[in-house]
Amino acid sequence: MATKSAYTYQSSVLTSRLWLVLVLSTLSLLASTEDYQQLMKSEDVVERACIKLQQFFPGQVFFPDDTLYKHAQSRYWSTQQGELQPPCRLLPKNAQDVHTAVLSLGAQNISFAFASGGHSSVTSASNIADGVAIDLSSLSDIELVDDNNAAWLGVGAHWADVYAALEPSGLVVSGGRVADVGVGGYVLGGGFSWFANQYGWTCDSAIEFEVITPDAQHLHVNVDDHKDLFWALKGSLGAFGVVIRIKVPTIRNRAVYGGAISYSQEHMPVLFDALVGLSKRAKDDLHTQGYVSFGWSEKVRAMGTSAYLVNTRSGEPSAAFHTFQQIPHIGSSLREMSLRESAEEIGKSNLYGFRRSKFTLTTNCDAHTMQLMHRLCRQANDATQFGEEDMMGVTFQPLTVPHLQAQSNIFNAPAEGSPLLLVSVEVWWSDASQDHYFEQRTQDLHSVLTAALRRANALRAFVYPNYAARWQNPFEGIGVERTQKLVAIKQRYDAKDIWRRLVPGIWHV
Repeated sequence: MATKSAYTYQSSVLTSRLWLVLVLSTLSLLASTEDYQQLMKSEDVVERACIKLQQFFPGQVFFPDDTLYKHAQSRYWSTQQGELQPPCRLLPKNAQDVHTAVLSLGAQNISFAFASGGHSSVTSASNIADGVAIDLSSLSDIELVDDNNAAWLGVGAHWADVYAALEPSGLVVSGGRVADVGVGGYVLGGGFSWFANQYGWTCDSAIEFEVITPDAQHLHVNVDDHKDLFWALKGSLGAFGVVIRIKVPTIRNRAVYGGAISYSQEHMPVLFDALVGLSKRAKDDLHTQGYVSFGWSEKVRAMGTSAYLVNTRSGEPSAAFHTFQQIPHIGSSLREMSLRESAEEIGKSNLYGFRRSKFTLTTNCDAHTMQLMHRLCRQANDATQFGEEDMMGVTFQPLTVPHLQAQSNIFNAPAEGSPLLLVSVEVWWSDASQDHYFEQRTQDLHSVLTAALRRANALRAFVYPNYAARWQNPFEGIGVERTQKLVAIKQRYDAKDIWRRLVPGIWHV
């Protein structure tokens, strides 16, 4: 039986490769003809490429009138992302399909974008208007391996699916905090987990990547094989190829204790003190983490404030919770729960159907810096003309010393000294005619905060990719030595600069 399966697989791969040789040879011959040159200049070149894809991927290519196309477009977290209308969407079933698509579209000089979870706020990061959207959502298998000590995660899986699949075995992984975030972009952009104090960013704990490189190599990348690319993938958010699966270690864990505590605004100063205290105790309590958020809702015309805390060691609160619980609060959802339940609870606040602008900053983790940013964000909020459904939110997440010491990625976030603070600022609105207004307001707030933080000597160079705006470049903050190393790696796997030419929606080295 095993021999027959192996034979069938090898025959399938051989057939696919023979087809590729034929297609690429034909395209190579066509490329020199006048008719082909005229075709490449015509407006319907992508549509023609879509028709060709449909011939070779029957039942896997969808057009704007198709129900599955419309459904996929509606699943984007940011409305601007979903409004991009590619002439077609390709739904690969496996790594070989992705490999074939990259070769075929590359040979035709057709641009494309990859979508796993579609949770980026950067327009064009996971969709494209004038190319092919390659939708990786079907690559969502979750497989326990190595006597349940590790798991292969398909990049199209969402974290709620991952946790639900592992729960029956009493296992979790160092993964996302939000249920409907996709595995692929989250891990490749770093990944902030409740286990970060123990294992660093989620990408740091990755054991292996299965990847299609820009020059169309299909590789398994780990600490022994293609070690340079293994490092480069951790934090580069797709700049070095399309990852199909990620192997990560499992963690024995059946329950966590945590939830949200809500406060009124007058308690912000003491709440910031509590967050600083939590970050400084991380070396003695690797299992407890938390973040603080505040934001404005035009619908209720009020500013809300909350802390979200999790202890991963057991189903009981840790001593670190005490300070937060002693602050007068409005409500609390603290309880024993699974990691999946926590991710689903947080996911309820990540509403779909909004237009979005978002940026990130990294600062010193101290109460004075938080109070400065809180005051400036409040001032910007008061001067903004919101629609009746619009919102603004700011989140402060400590980057603790043990978290940063566990790094093995491309980031340049120093672990020496005091903890750092990862800041994300988001604006959500509904009216498309206000896009320019809110984008400008967001950039203005970034400028105000940056200038104030520099004057206070509190700004750090690190730009976290998963929270960055399109006009921020995470590669600029990693330093000359790391940049030169990444450029050399890019030359090995993308010497012809294919990714920059054909995948325009991502950051490039």
